[in-house]
Amino acid sequence: MDLRKHLDAHGDLAPPWQRFPHYERYTIGWRMGAGEDWLMMWHAFLADLDPTARIAYLRRHPPAPITWAALVHCVLQPSEEVDEEQDDDLALERRAALLLDGYIASDIAYPTWLKQQDGVVWPWTYAETPEIAARHRTRELWFWSRQVADLRYDPAWRAPSVPDAWRACGAELARGAAGTLDLREGLLSLTRMLCAGRVVPPWHLSLQPADFTDSFEDDMPYADAFRLWGMSVFDDDEQIRRYLDEYPPPDASWTPWIAEHLLQEDHGIG
Repeated sequence: MDLRKHLDAHGDLAPPWQRFPHYERYTIGWRMGAGEDWLMMWHAFLADLDPTARIAYLRRHPPAPITWAALVHCVLQPSEEVDEEQDDDLALERRAALLLDGYIASDIAYPTWLKQQDGVVWPWTYAETPEIAARHRTRELWFWSRQVADLRYDPAWRAPSVPDAWRACGAELARGAAGTLDLREGLLSLTRMLCAGRVVPPWHLSLQPADFTDSFEDDMPYADAFRLWGMSVFDDDEQIRRYLDEYPPPDASWTPWIAEHLLQEDHGIG
C-alpha cells in the first residue's frame, strides 16, 4: 500500500484506533487484511516522524482506548522498550499519566466510530442473518445498536422494515425492547437485544454459571454469546464496571465467572 495516498491534510496517517475503531485491540483483524496493512504503514509513518512532533500528532487525533496504552506510550517514548504484558507499578503509573493527559480514554472507540458515520448502515447489508452479524461483526453491531438507541430519542424516527432473514429482530428494532427470548439460541438472542438497544447479562435472565458451556460455535447458548459480546465491546475495566453497576449480579455465584470472562484486570499499560 502507498502510504502517501492515505495521509490527511496535516500529512498524518491516522492511528489504527481511529482508522478502525470497530476493531478491538487484540482482534485477528490486526494480523491480516486491511488492519495488518494499516499497522505496517503506521509503523513506517512513525519511523519517519520526528520524536518532538509526536505529541502534536497524537493531539490531532482522538484518544486511544485504554487497551492501546502500551503502543501510545511507545509513540511518545520511542526509545523505551515496553512489554504489553508487564504488570507492575511503573506500568500503572504510565497508564495513569496517559489517562490524565488525555492520550487514552475509557469507552472512546464508540464516539470515534460515530463521527465517521454518514447515516445508518443497517447490519443486514453486511450480514445475511442476525447470527452471522452477532458472531462475526459483534463490536460493529454494538456500535450500531448504540447509534440507533440514540436515534430513538427523536420522535420522528421510524425503524425501517427488515428483510425476511432478519424478521426475528424486526419487533425489537421497531419498539426498542426485547420480546420473549429463547436463550438456547444465544447469537439470535444477543442480536435481538442489540436491535432493542439493551444487552442484558445472563444473571438478569435467571441463568446460572452452569449454563455457560465455553463454546464459540454457531449454536452457542446465551451465556456464551454474552461472553463473546463482552470480549468484543469492552476496552477497559472502568467501562465494564459501569456496566456492572447498571446490572449488578444478584449474589456472589457469578463473581468468579465475571472475573474470569469479563473483567480484564489489566494492570499493565497495554
